[in-house]
Parts: sequence; structure tokens; C-alpha cells
Amino acid sequence: MIEEKCSLVSIDVDALKDEKEDLREFLEKKLDAKVTVEEKTLSVNSEAALSRGEVKDNVERFFHRKGLSDFYKAISVKEGLKIIKRRT
Repeated sequence: MIEEKCSLVSIDVDALKDEKEDLREFLEKKLDAKVTVEEKTLSVNSEAALSRGEVKDNVERFFHRKGLSDFYKAISVKEGLKIIKRRT
């Protein structure tokens, strides 16, 4: 299945508490996109088309680099992506 590309991907970051700003900076650098933070949502807006998979891979890469892979993961949902806490 070919994943459709779009210019805006929303990420539900309600589960993240202190890492929202770091994730925003990381995604801006990696995806060359404008990322805005709202209360519970990060919006990734790019002039170049992005796939949800590209954004998800970079979110997972951020978790790995910060040592958070054991605590959080990103899943695809109808609205975009959602970050959830892993069961421990």
C-alpha cells in the first residue's frame, strides 16, 4: 500500500510531559518543517510533502536518542499520530 503524502501531520502529545519542546526542535531540524506546539498537539507543517510514516520514524528516533523508547511509542491514528505510554 502506498502511503499518501500531505503537508500537515498532527501529533497528539498529551502523554508527553516535559519533552514537547525538545521533540518540536528535533522534528524541525530533521524534517525541515515548521512545527507548532499547542496544548496537547504538535502540528508538523511542511512545504514538501511528508508521509505519516516519515514523521513517525523521526518521533521514534527522538525517543531512542533521548532514552525514552522504553516509556513511549508513536502509533498511527486516523487524525495523524498519537504518542502513548508503553506498558511497563
